[in-house]
Amino acid sequence: MYRGEEPASSRFSVWDITSGLPADSLEEDERQEARHLRDLRGRVKLARAVVSTTAGLAETLAADWTRAALFYARFAISEVQFWQGVPAGICVDRMSSKSFDSESWSTTRP
Repeated sequence: MYRGEEPASSRFSVWDITSGLPADSLEEDERQEARHLRDLRGRVKLARAVVSTTAGLAETLAADWTRAALFYARFAISEVQFWQGVPAGICVDRMSSKSFDSESWSTTRP
């Protein structure tokens, strides 16, 4: 044990363990992505709980797009995420190379 009470794994920071090179920090990036995905799913779950416990809110969201937009913005989620959920392995609210390919969204198709 390090310093008497702390576990041995807390001796070193991520920077100490890796050399700071992108290949060395891939595991940390994966952990960060997993945390972000858990957080996003938690916000979707919370928004769904609010809708299910508030009488008439589902109808209001369906009828008034401005209130719906404000509701989704409050939870930092999209309407699609609210209704369909957040798929595993895709981070929808961050446009990264993993989830967004500009060539696939091109308007000019051959």
